[in-house]
Amino acid sequence: MRKLLADNWIVVVLGLALATSVIVAIRNHFVIQQNNLLQQQTELVEQRTREILSGIMHGLDLGVRGYGLTRDDNMLRPYREAIQISTVTFHQLDSLLKKQTYNDDGKLMAVRKEVDAYIVFSKQMVDTARIDSINIFKDMLKQDKGYEVWKQYSAFSQPLLAYEDQLNKEARANYNAAIRNNLILQITIAVLALPLLFIFIQRVRKERDARQALLLEVQENDRKYVFDPGESQALSASEINESSIQNVRKASDFIRHMTDGNYDVDWKGLDQSNADQNAETLAGNLVRMREQLKRVRLEDEKRNWINEGLATFSELVRNNQHDNNLLADRCISFLTKYLHAQQGSLFVVEESNGEKYLELKACFAFDKKKWVQKRIDIGQGLIGQAYLEGDTIELRQVPQGYTAITSGLGDATPSNLVIVPLKYDVTTVAILELASFEEFQEHHINFLKKAGEFLASAILNTQNTHKMKELLDHARINEEQMKQREEEMRQNMEELQATQEELVRKEREMQKRMEMTAGR
Repeated sequence: MRKLLADNWIVVVLGLALATSVIVAIRNHFVIQQNNLLQQQTELVEQRTREILSGIMHGLDLGVRGYGLTRDDNMLRPYREAIQISTVTFHQLDSLLKKQTYNDDGKLMAVRKEVDAYIVFSKQMVDTARIDSINIFKDMLKQDKGYEVWKQYSAFSQPLLAYEDQLNKEARANYNAAIRNNLILQITIAVLALPLLFIFIQRVRKERDARQALLLEVQENDRKYVFDPGESQALSASEINESSIQNVRKASDFIRHMTDGNYDVDWKGLDQSNADQNAETLAGNLVRMREQLKRVRLEDEKRNWINEGLATFSELVRNNQHDNNLLADRCISFLTKYLHAQQGSLFVVEESNGEKYLELKACFAFDKKKWVQKRIDIGQGLIGQAYLEGDTIELRQVPQGYTAITSGLGDATPSNLVIVPLKYDVTTVAILELASFEEFQEHHINFLKKAGEFLASAILNTQNTHKMKELLDHARINEEQMKQREEEMRQNMEELQATQEELVRKEREMQKRMEMTAGR
């Protein structure tokens, strides 16, 4: 046994050092893990606490105010998300505080009660805005219900955040102490291992060939799973290592650029010549992910473009729906500019002697209003056909001379034309025609259809108001005529009565004269 220990004393020393290292490392690892978990808990508590204001209350206010201004259900998305995360946030916060055995004297429940009350109040505000009671909505905003939430939140959050900060500091101190212990242990082991360096060098030489084989395997795996440049050549160990590191850096830089929103980043060296070899590699997958993110961002930009345009357009319609002609001019001007079209026309359905026709109400071209008078019968041309079918007509090759756009450079026929029926429910109220040198995209058409619903409703309301006004004016005129006729009849009756009285008086005088004559 002694001979065995003497011959293998190096192994014994390494074994004891390793055992000590393992025991201390396990203990330090446990301390690090526990304190790291405690730091994460304190950070999560702080995050959820601040989320009550920044996430829930802010989302409720943003959604309710946005909906109150636009009447657009899409603006309620922050409001709905705030309601959804409210229960999760308070439940998670309560669970974390119980784990920390923190006694808040019921302040968390008080905050939750106020937040729930504010959610109920926000629902009432949404219902009020939905029925277009803007004055009541403003009065509800002035009540400042959020102040009660803030008072309860302040009483709850200040001591809690101070407590969490203290816990975090203690955990960080214990964490750093464990790290220092690990460092001291590693230094001690390194000092003890220096005498054995020579032996390890000898063994390293024997294992050099094995490492070379391993490097070749690394190179193969790097080409198989990370990036394959498409050319095969013998590389040294340092070149293999450098190539592997460069590929990892490329992947890291590629991901960082995409995280920063730069979706035009390329993987250097990846082209059509080696695209097939990288179909399943990390490089190929990252490029595909980039293209997918590009598409997602493009869809988001289109959606935001539609929402912003509809918000502005709906406000424009509300502010000008008192005058049908002004409404038509303002709307066709906005739509033409917003879609970067060169010419726009708005035809409104009118009726005369029981016959419907389309009358040009507004025409806009090259940033100027055009004064044009035009009437189109139902079914006549593309405009009339669009009214009959009730569907959008889109032309990408407009016939020469169909319409002309005149500028300082001369006359030109646009190559793209879109005709959109503006409907209220299922009734076509007007026809919108836009002409442009640029092609109309699908989201442009969707925007015009949605905007057309606002405009059609406003036009129909204006027409009904005008008809009602005409009926009231006609009734007023008839009433005045009746009064005038009654006055004429009264005067005639008075004149007739006076004439009768005069006849009676003359008859009596005549009778007296006759009696006097007979008496003589």
